[in-house]
Amino acid sequence: MAGILPADPTPWTKRRDAGLSDVTMRRTIGIVTKRFSTGQHNVFSGYPEGSLARQAAVVAKRQAIRDMDKLWPRFRANVEARGGRTYYARDAQEAVTIVVKIAQNHQVQRVIKTKSMLTEELQLNHALETQGVLVVETDLGEYIIQRAQETPSHILAPAAHKNRDQIETLFRDDAGGRGIAPPQSNDAQSLTLYARQCLREEFLQADMGITGGNFAVAETGTVVLITNEGNADMVTTLPQILVSVVGIEKIVDTWENLGVLIQQPAMNGIGQRLSSYTTFVSGPRRESMVEGPAEWHVVVVDNGRHLLRDTVFEDVLSCIRCGACLNVCPVFRQVGGHAYGSVYSGPIGIVETPLLTDWSILPELPTVACTVCHACGEACPMEIDLPHHVIQLRQEKVRRRLVAASVTRSYRWWAQLWSTAGGYRRSLRWARWGQRLYQRQGTLRSAPGIARGWFMSRNMPPVAAETFHEWWDKHRMGGPS
Repeated sequence: MAGILPADPTPWTKRRDAGLSDVTMRRTIGIVTKRFSTGQHNVFSGYPEGSLARQAAVVAKRQAIRDMDKLWPRFRANVEARGGRTYYARDAQEAVTIVVKIAQNHQVQRVIKTKSMLTEELQLNHALETQGVLVVETDLGEYIIQRAQETPSHILAPAAHKNRDQIETLFRDDAGGRGIAPPQSNDAQSLTLYARQCLREEFLQADMGITGGNFAVAETGTVVLITNEGNADMVTTLPQILVSVVGIEKIVDTWENLGVLIQQPAMNGIGQRLSSYTTFVSGPRRESMVEGPAEWHVVVVDNGRHLLRDTVFEDVLSCIRCGACLNVCPVFRQVGGHAYGSVYSGPIGIVETPLLTDWSILPELPTVACTVCHACGEACPMEIDLPHHVIQLRQEKVRRRLVAASVTRSYRWWAQLWSTAGGYRRSLRWARWGQRLYQRQGTLRSAPGIARGWFMSRNMPPVAAETFHEWWDKHRMGGPS
């Protein structure tokens, strides 16, 4: 069953131009992604064992994907053996219905959440809010963009597109509505102290906590959460009701496999050997415990994941949401995450969005948002062949007739022409003659047909008056062959 992801209906050209014209976003995204990608390089260069762990993690994750249908029943049995309740959601609607029903059954008025890309994919916050439930994100980045009524721009750093001045202004406006003291300045400590002041009351008043899951261990029925702020500890212990929403592809077999996987998001995402906080949830509060939820509900979600099993795209399910591919992508660094129009941005979003939705939304992404520079393939710790997948998706677009027939014919004619040396040289002679119509002050400013789009953001030098081959034929010993 195809999943449905939230999508921005604005045309790509407008989303792209909005990103390119946002100077602050481009500067901030550039700083953040450079810091993260440099950190990834540095942590591996100073920690040789990390490369061995990464290779073992790839093997473990690939095996878990192949065993997905076996691991889910085992995980479910162990969660329930520890007092938890489990649910299987085939699509986004089923997942949302399950969580909303849990909230309604317990008269929940206030929910606190950890960062979760899956709940963004499901649009869970919106569904709860339409039922009158107040939902508060407790990850600092998510908290910032929730106050701004925006979506995440980066898988790992949701507010990477905002600078401290923008965040201070946002918090000052927020403080006025709350009737509390605003942050004293735009330095990181003042902004964090303000957020902590606001969130502390939310933690204490919440009726229900909602988490995602970086990993889930079938061996013991444990959900694993990775954070750098410790907010997951509060979300999983203070409210009486806890709901964990986990993608079925996150289940791994054993703790031994988790041991090699758990380092990877931090090492490849932000350049640390391990995240600051790792939280394990293995059931609701027991009699001997003084804290923890009275009920623990685990919702395992498919929402299109099984569509990728046993296909050439199966390795996409190995994604650990580290954001490494975004950090090195030249397109992402220029246009930002919101330009992609999907909850999943960057190279992984280009591939996942059409696949998880069976091409029902944003089919243009593989064509317009990738230069196939292969940087993402080199950076991906799970060895997902993203560049090759982009090319495969472009071919699939043609097979599905999602590309205009005139464009397909033009490229086919172009390929046939350039498949021979004679055809290539003829095309240069034609271009040299035709470029006169589009040449201004020594540069090409436009071109006919499908080539016109190339000149929307760049100029090009004209075709040379004499190519190297032509020069060689004239000057090499013996004259033209």
